[in-house]
Amino acid sequence: MSGSLLFANSCFVAKPAGFALAGIDGESCPVYTSSNELSGVFSLSKTKRYDYSLDKSLSVPRNYSLEIDYSLHNLQEVSVRDAGAGGNNYQVILKIDDDSGWALPGDLTFLAIDQIKAYIRYVIPIQTASIKKISLEIKGVKKSGMELRLNGLRLTERFYGFDAKGETVLASPFVSRAYGEAEGQPLINIAPDEDYRINGRQILFVDGITGAPEITSGENTFQYIANGGVHHSLTVPAAFLASGNDAVQINGGVVTAMLKAAPPGNKEPLEPITADPGFILLYPQEKWRGKNFEIFRWESFPDILIFDTVSYDLQDKLFKRLAFFAEKKGFTGRLAADEEIAELHAWNAHDYSAETLARFFDAAKNSSFPLLDEELSLQEILVASNIIKVSGDGFTAGSGALVSISRDSPDYLRRMFMTHEAFHGIFFIDADFREFCKQRWEGLDRAAKRFITSYFDFQRYDINDSFLVLNEFMAHCLQQGVSASGKYFGEDIANRLYEKSPWRRAVLPPRDEKSGNWPEIADSFRRETSALSDYVAKRWGLAAGRVWRVRL
Repeated sequence: MSGSLLFANSCFVAKPAGFALAGIDGESCPVYTSSNELSGVFSLSKTKRYDYSLDKSLSVPRNYSLEIDYSLHNLQEVSVRDAGAGGNNYQVILKIDDDSGWALPGDLTFLAIDQIKAYIRYVIPIQTASIKKISLEIKGVKKSGMELRLNGLRLTERFYGFDAKGETVLASPFVSRAYGEAEGQPLINIAPDEDYRINGRQILFVDGITGAPEITSGENTFQYIANGGVHHSLTVPAAFLASGNDAVQINGGVVTAMLKAAPPGNKEPLEPITADPGFILLYPQEKWRGKNFEIFRWESFPDILIFDTVSYDLQDKLFKRLAFFAEKKGFTGRLAADEEIAELHAWNAHDYSAETLARFFDAAKNSSFPLLDEELSLQEILVASNIIKVSGDGFTAGSGALVSISRDSPDYLRRMFMTHEAFHGIFFIDADFREFCKQRWEGLDRAAKRFITSYFDFQRYDINDSFLVLNEFMAHCLQQGVSASGKYFGEDIANRLYEKSPWRRAVLPPRDEKSGNWPEIADSFRRETSALSDYVAKRWGLAAGRVWRVRL
């Protein structure tokens, strides 16, 4: 965009200003003014109005805002608690065409930040369909010498919230952070005027989390689980944010909180919803985008997709044949016909690496093996997510993994299955984790190895697959907390083998006659669970029995 213009009420020819407006595509749009103020440096010591214009109207999508990047200089250090009484007494009003005027923050009183930060990026929602004119009106201040320097303007997707990290504060209207009983609690309000609201579903993004803050929206309150100092971000999906005018409140040490538009999520195949496993377990089924399953992307590990299916039957249609191809003794590496496996049980939850998924669909493609419609839909989703790639007439591995749970499982099993399968997913994508698991397996005493390998054989795993055995050893240890692991291995599993497979009793060490359990097994696997739990806690802030960072 270039050219010049003549203001209607001025005899001065418009001149390029010392700043520009960045459009949606990144194009720099020159700004012109008939004022003598070209540099964008404004004195705050007196009232004055400055008008600026583009050489032609710039179209603005419905869900966009104007970001004003400015800095304040020669400010007096004033505590925000006292700002109203004796602090900075001035206003800077920015107006976009004929839209309402917006007061630019001159300090951070509204965020309850005591120190003055001179650099601010303020994001104002735009109601108009285009921008042609921008005006800046400055109303006087008590002390002279203070300046506002306008560094630039740009169009950006609309959000409400703030980011107080570093030297620059990014913020929007409808945000506050109070003292008193609510000290330190930021509130992100819903815009009262429909014209300024975010168009469509909204998600909340929080970052720089310290401690264990609570997030409240309407009747929902979630607590972030402290993660031992591991830095993490958390996205609250649209399904957990109240509709209407309820503010989002965050009680804790979060330095970034942004309410913004959610991805459309209506693509075919469905774009996965980014979420923590804690949200996935509680996700309202009536808000699924399809009737049979919902797809999520694990926020902490974006390469891992998590399926939640409406039933075991539907889950079988998606993954049963894969289970036999990948893990079942006597079936691994081959495609089983429906009639061959119809009466056999797969799993109530599933996990597959990108390599296994690629081998399965490549084998089906190259042998013209008939797949179910559900399996073909799965193939399409995996290609769209880059977990498998189309290669010639077949498929090769991309990156990532897939896990699945079902709504047919009761809540306590859903939590256990989510934990078990999610740790499988991490095992698939993280070589250092696999190496640590291998070291623990190699250090496991011989009796404990014989016991757990026999149990996996009893469960119909292919125990000739050393990678599979190692993966299952890890996941069975981590699927429950350290305190529960001794009972799980030394009582539940050992008794199952003893009662249901008498010929396997030879793999069991001596039984404690008084309790009827196997304390030697319990002790061995409690130690392994503790070691693995310490590892995942240090790496990712997770723990044995928990892969989620948020809970009700």
